[in-house]
Amino acid sequence: MKGQVYVSLGVVLLILSTSRHVEAAQCACATVAVHARSGAGTNHNTVHTMYPGECLTYHGDSVHAGDYTWYHLDYNGKSVWAASKWLTTKTCGGSTHTGGGGATSTDHVQLPGCPRIVRRADWGARAPKHHTGDMAAAPIYVFIHHSGAGAECFDQHSCSQKVRVAQDWYMDGHGWSDLGYNFMVGEDGNAYEVRGWTEIGAHTLNYNHNGIAICVIGDFTNKVPNTAALNTVKQLIQCGLSNGKISPSYTLKGHRDVGTTACPGTAFYNLIHSWPHYASGTNHYAG
Repeated sequence: MKGQVYVSLGVVLLILSTSRHVEAAQCACATVAVHARSGAGTNHNTVHTMYPGECLTYHGDSVHAGDYTWYHLDYNGKSVWAASKWLTTKTCGGSTHTGGGGATSTDHVQLPGCPRIVRRADWGARAPKHHTGDMAAAPIYVFIHHSGAGAECFDQHSCSQKVRVAQDWYMDGHGWSDLGYNFMVGEDGNAYEVRGWTEIGAHTLNYNHNGIAICVIGDFTNKVPNTAALNTVKQLIQCGLSNGKISPSYTLKGHRDVGTTACPGTAFYNLIHSWPHYASGTNHYAG
């Protein structure tokens, strides 16, 4: 009888312990781009690439394989493993601490109220040659661009390909460290993370340190982007405002307002004149 009481008490304690664990689920967050694999070890297939700041649920167990300790994670219901050297662990939704080395990422891209933002890892970005550093304060300018070359895109696969092509063109064709915009937007209705909310871009001469650039994929000289793209651009700006990533007193401009360029295309440029915070500048384009 006494033994049964001890066993029952042990079961109760185990249940309580398990309940507390579920309530305080642990997450593992990437500090650099790191592969989540189908098993522990570099010989296993890559299921997903975690971008810095991305977190997956951590099951709590780990194994040592090769040169690394591998954490057991959950990715969309799939069991995956990632090297702890490039992960931090935290209570999901809480603050992080380093679990395996490397800096902790504090910036997030997919903020509350944002449209869907395709992370760099998910569109197949190359690593930048170097980082330009973060802007000192929330940007006071928002610049609208268009890519100008090639056809528009209407699904994530083709839009991702166009963002990759643009990145290659800037990095290989011009020797830049990375694609210069903060975000690109496709007519699929997705935003595509490039430099994100805080990193200094390379998009608008003399304004990179205090402005962000949103580039819509396509040529909008004779027509405006579709409703999906326009709504995403507007929602992205509002999301930046709501989350302190854009100054409340920001000024909206087209690229041609401050540079000798046709960007963002005449039809699109004329449209943004009616948007909130637009302030006309010197239209340097004579075409």
